[in-house]
Amino acid sequence: MESSLKNMVIVLGSITLVASAAVGGIYLLTKEPIEAAQAKKINDAIAQVMPPFDNVPAQEAFTKEADGETVKIYPASKEGEIVGYAIETFSKNGFGGQISLMVGFLPDGTIQDISVISHNETPGLGDKIQKSKSDFAVQFEGKNPETFKLAVTKDGGDVDAITASTISSRAFTDAVARGYNILQAVLKDSQVEATSGATTTYKEESQIEETPKQTRKPKKQEEEEFEFDPNAVKGALPYDATAGATATATEEHSNDSTHNTRKGGE
Repeated sequence: MESSLKNMVIVLGSITLVASAAVGGIYLLTKEPIEAAQAKKINDAIAQVMPPFDNVPAQEAFTKEADGETVKIYPASKEGEIVGYAIETFSKNGFGGQISLMVGFLPDGTIQDISVISHNETPGLGDKIQKSKSDFAVQFEGKNPETFKLAVTKDGGDVDAITASTISSRAFTDAVARGYNILQAVLKDSQVEATSGATTTYKEESQIEETPKQTRKPKKQEEEEFEFDPNAVKGALPYDATAGATATATEEHSNDSTHNTRKGGE
């Protein structure tokens, strides 16, 4: 009996190990293709909702927190200038669960386009949030949420809901509104950085002082301003400047006397 129990445990353990190894192998084999397919889906969505760009938004993506969830932002630029932001937003209030969207915004906040990334809405009803099923999403294009209220008309907004699919329409609109709020935070951060950079540059430039140029005075002015001060150089020279000056004056006086005497003799 004990032998049979041991054999059973060994067999079950072996089966578990083999099954685990098989599942792990399948995961490794399918992981890369799944990630590649998801990346392609995201890149296609970005291209759909953005105006022409020449960068790779996915490589420059960054994140923001929204209601405890991380939202990805993909900046699109052309020739170094931002042309828009593709925001991967969502709402968990769909009829069938979470609705994920890629919403493209221009730098001024205008909605460029919207692409549905994933949803579980009812076929024939809530799935009309997709452009391939209805024109519901088209009404958002070219609208700026500053003047276009992002709420269904039943809630006092400007969005016309899908007939018999108010819950799906409301969730879709909520996801767009979440994306717009994220955009406002991004634009605010950009303005703060730009202002900070400009202030720093101004301070750096204002701290630079020109070295005053040394202007040489005219020679005549220098001679007029120069006054010989024997006391200033006394001790700095190897002889007594005062005595030297006195001796010179005495010698000149003596010479003048001699000259006058000779002249009188002549």
